[in-house]
Amino acid sequence: MLHTVRFLCSVVAAFARLVRELRKASSIAMACAACSPVVCVHAVVAVAAPPAGLVSAAPLAPRKKVCGAATAPGAVQKQLVVVAPPPVLVVAAAPSNNVVGSGSDDEEQKAENKRKKTAWSESRRPSRLVIPVADDAGEVAAGWGAAAAPVKEVNVEVEGEDFCVASRAGPRHAMEDAYSVVTHKNDGDSQMAFYGVFDGHGGRAAVDFVSERLGKNVVSAVLAAGTETRREASLAEEDAVSAAIRAAYLATDSELLAQYQQDVISGGACATTALVKNADLYVAHLGDCRAVLSRDGGAAVALTADHTCAREDERERIERDGGYVSRSGSGVWRVQGSLAVSRSFGDVGLKRWVVAEPAVARVPLSAGCEFLVIASDGLWDKVTNQEAVDAVSRSSATACGELVELARRRGSRDDVTVMVVDLERFVR
Repeated sequence: MLHTVRFLCSVVAAFARLVRELRKASSIAMACAACSPVVCVHAVVAVAAPPAGLVSAAPLAPRKKVCGAATAPGAVQKQLVVVAPPPVLVVAAAPSNNVVGSGSDDEEQKAENKRKKTAWSESRRPSRLVIPVADDAGEVAAGWGAAAAPVKEVNVEVEGEDFCVASRAGPRHAMEDAYSVVTHKNDGDSQMAFYGVFDGHGGRAAVDFVSERLGKNVVSAVLAAGTETRREASLAEEDAVSAAIRAAYLATDSELLAQYQQDVISGGACATTALVKNADLYVAHLGDCRAVLSRDGGAAVALTADHTCAREDERERIERDGGYVSRSGSGVWRVQGSLAVSRSFGDVGLKRWVVAEPAVARVPLSAGCEFLVIASDGLWDKVTNQEAVDAVSRSSATACGELVELARRRGSRDDVTVMVVDLERFVR
């Protein structure tokens, strides 16, 4: 019995010594931690991104621009948003709370911890730099990294000797409509006059190129065709002129595609043009811009038929060439599920199916021909052919602007460009 009691006493004494040693070791460790705090990496955030940042699209304030100039449009407009990658951040952990110090030191440490926590939280939200979409790739690139204020809307109204034009950008994106007028005079008399309305897509670069080149190409080709006609009397003049216009369209498209190969231009453009030569009117078009003739006291006569995938003959042509046409959820037919128009300038990725072969119509100008309305689809989606003719008949001086406003009041969110050409001065 005595031996058992002695054994238990020795066990208790040994356990007490072990507890004292553990307490001593713990005190030494905490003292060392207080004297030499350990720096640890709280987090390292790194995002692999190009120097310019990630580019996405976001709706912004309305903007507008003059046809042929480089500004932008209206109420829910696409802009480039450069999203800067979050910075690499290394945060040192605060020393242990067991460090002995004054009350003021504790308060300073708490404030420092709060500041670092806030900095870490902010670093996880990348900044957004809003850059307006410019009219070409070079200008967009120059604008990266700098914030810009919204541009006010601008309306365009121009009145020439025998035409007037009005244009207003829609709220969805940068202005992509354009127009052009080219005249050729011989001995002071206007022998030829070219009028065109253009509707771009995928940016302004293509529509700017086409509106600049097409009129000159058409006039040059028709002048050359006139020389050939005199040498080959067997070919009727109207056939030669139509062929020259068709060749000028294709040549302009080839020039545009050459710009694609140099990575200068992207996107595409629709066009409707009118050429008055002597006593004839030649109307050519690609896409869904439209020309409507007023004759015999205000009767509307459509001179073009929209080149869209909704047309059965266009769908059959595309499918014959190995493409396909599908209907989107909104009910719009699209080539390769992408583009709604079936003919246009540019659109290099779809060129096998979206051709630049224009439809050309010849109309002899007679006493019943009054005026011609040429407009982009921003008008025709909301205004009928007869309504457009009626508006011009009521007030020819202000009709272009009134038609633009009518389309906007009826809910058009597209660019709207309207040109009216007085044909009576060409009638002999």
